[in-house]
Parts: sequence; structure tokens; C-alpha cells
Amino acid sequence: MTHISRFLTDPLTRLRCAGLFEGTTLLFLLLIAVPLKHLAGYPGIVSAAGPVHGLAFVLYIVALVDNFSGGGWSRKEMLRTGLACLVPFGTFINDRYLGVRAAAQAGGQ
Repeated sequence: MTHISRFLTDPLTRLRCAGLFEGTTLLFLLLIAVPLKHLAGYPGIVSAAGPVHGLAFVLYIVALVDNFSGGGWSRKEMLRTGLACLVPFGTFINDRYLGVRAAAQAGGQ
């Protein structure tokens, strides 16, 4: 139960989860759904996965705004975290930096 309450109350944890979800849906679209559409003739997979990825992208943007509005972010961190969702594997790479930030926050409490 503590993991759920932490997820609901900690903006950085929500951002990390949203980033991993967004990155996973993007990779699914690029590596599985689009090739199946064009090479195997299954357009329904993109039709189903596309809106899921769109929702994941919106959730990531909302989590970004929630975190950035709290302050304490450098311009470099904001730029890296904002652009991470536009690059395949970007949110996974950025999650490492967010993990360091989360550890620093946990150590400072």
C-alpha cells in the first residue's frame, strides 16, 4: 500500500512512471505495430496502439508540468526531460537521471 500512496503523492515518481509508459508505447508502435501494418497488412494494431500512445504522451506532459511548476529544476534538466519523449529510448535514458534526482530528494528528507 505504501507504493501506491507514494505514487499518488510524489510528482517525480508519477513522472518516471509516465515516462516509462510513454517510452514503452512509442517503442511498441515503432518496432511492432508499424512494421506489422506495412509488412504484414495489419493496420488495426496501429489503430489500437496509436491512441494509447497519445494518452501516454499527454500523461507525460501533464506530469512534466506538475514537476516543473514545483521549481528546483535547471534549464538543462527541463530541456532534457521535455525532449526525452520525442526520441525513441529517450524516456528510458532520462529515467536514469530522474532516478538520481529521486534518490537525492529521498536522502534530503
